[in-house]
Amino acid sequence: MKVYRAGSRAWAKGTGYSKRTLLEEGELGVEGSFIQEVKFNAGECVPLHYHRTQREIFYALSKIEFEINGERVLMQPGDIVVCEPGDIHGNPSLPREARILVIKVDFAEGDTVWMSP
Repeated sequence: MKVYRAGSRAWAKGTGYSKRTLLEEGELGVEGSFIQEVKFNAGECVPLHYHRTQREIFYALSKIEFEINGERVLMQPGDIVVCEPGDIHGNPSLPREARILVIKVDFAEGDTVWMSP
C-alpha cells in the first residue's frame, strides 16, 4: 500500500485553469499516464483543443460544462467522460469555480493541438 497526500503537491497555472499532478507515471507504474486535479476559476475558459495520441478521462468533482466535438456536455459530480485522441474539447466561460480529476493515458509532450479562434 502507498499513501500520497494531495496537499504536498504544488499547483501550476495552465491555459484557463490551475492543475496539480496527484500521481505521476512512476508512482502509478504505468508509462505515459498520470492523474491531475484541475481547478477552474469562475470566468475562466479553456480554448478548444485536441490531443493526437493521448486519451483523457475526466471525473467531475463539481458541476462543470465542457464542449466536446461541438456538443455541450454538462457533468455532475461523479460523472465520467472519456475524450479519445482527436476529440476536440474545451470549456466555455465558467460561471463558478469547478474541479475535476483528469487521468491522462498515453501522454506525450507536444501532443496538444490548439484550435484557432
